[in-house]
Amino acid sequence: MLGCQDFCGYYDWTFHYIRRRFGQDAVAKLWAEAIAEDSQSHYIKAGGERGLRGLYDTWVKTGEEEQCDWTFTLDEQKNVLRMDMRVCPSKGFLLDNDRNADEDYCDHCMGWIGPALESIGAEVVSHEHNHCGQCWWEMGMKDTPHQPLDLDIDIRKDHRWGSGYVESWRHNTKLPLLEKSGSSDPCQVLIDWFAQYDRLLVLGRGPSTADKWSADQAHDGVVVTDPTYATRDVFEGDPVGVMIGDKPVSLDRFAERFNATPPEQRPLLMHMFLPGNPMIDFVGAGLPRPVPILPLLIRAGLYRHRPGQPYPTTGVFLLLLAVALQKEAAVAGIDLYRHPSGSPYLGQAPGSEDFRWPDWHSQACDTSHIRAAVGSAEKPVALHPILADLLA
Repeated sequence: MLGCQDFCGYYDWTFHYIRRRFGQDAVAKLWAEAIAEDSQSHYIKAGGERGLRGLYDTWVKTGEEEQCDWTFTLDEQKNVLRMDMRVCPSKGFLLDNDRNADEDYCDHCMGWIGPALESIGAEVVSHEHNHCGQCWWEMGMKDTPHQPLDLDIDIRKDHRWGSGYVESWRHNTKLPLLEKSGSSDPCQVLIDWFAQYDRLLVLGRGPSTADKWSADQAHDGVVVTDPTYATRDVFEGDPVGVMIGDKPVSLDRFAERFNATPPEQRPLLMHMFLPGNPMIDFVGAGLPRPVPILPLLIRAGLYRHRPGQPYPTTGVFLLLLAVALQKEAAVAGIDLYRHPSGSPYLGQAPGSEDFRWPDWHSQACDTSHIRAAVGSAEKPVALHPILADLLA
């Protein structure tokens, strides 16, 4: 028999399988029918009999069983049942065990709670989650005045709220991910942002980024990693997108440039949000939350997260993104740490002593992802001759 946390991994795999096999609508149907109407029917029964009080009593009992670090607040006079989640045991299981099979695991909570509340004449008035194990909800009965609560325990006052990317709902409706975008789907946000660019120049951090081949490549948009954006060392113009790596070292300098740039010239900020890595407080650094790229890579079949195994370098993730967007691309600066100069990174002296691949990356991982991406690309992908020779 599964324990109350063990099912989380199976949920994650099942949601991914349903999406890949039957499409987006099918997984929403699974949440609404198999979860809300079947496995969580006791919430519907309690809410139907005793309204918000019934939901409160049932959820508090669930929290005790699942060891949730949360607080439920009920104010029937204001028609509000509020929940502040500090450490979600469900998403926390995936984060602690480095698992990310589905493109958006957190979505399943709203996927079943929304339909469940609808069936008893209630609604999710407001909800947000940051994909890092923190979320908040305010629920109320429909057609009854609702007053939001101002609480000291509001999770948005917790320093952890500044990490991750936030998805929001109002009155059971998911809101756009970015103010400039009309879509709530991060995949569509990326597609829309890059729609005007036909050929991307992808710049990693290897020494080949700075040579003549790279400078000669025709393009109508450049995508770079965070050190390049912060230092302008090999590209002084305005990129259309920046991939903030898993371990950024110059966020203060990055934020200074970003905030000094006119809004219409600012690039789209992107990040991998890998489950096994420490979460970054982007808000605390003075930056907007980056758009996640894993949902699009997973949906395109270009990335499968392997718990505890090496994952691609930031430049390779940029290449995967360009292919997932079905763009023509020229790729430089991915030298697999084997540039003929002996310099593994831009700006690092040739022949640096004792250099080796970081534990969380590997040449085999980068090579396999590059080959798979180029082999499946619908548009031409030009690799820098150094990378092409290394792959050969």
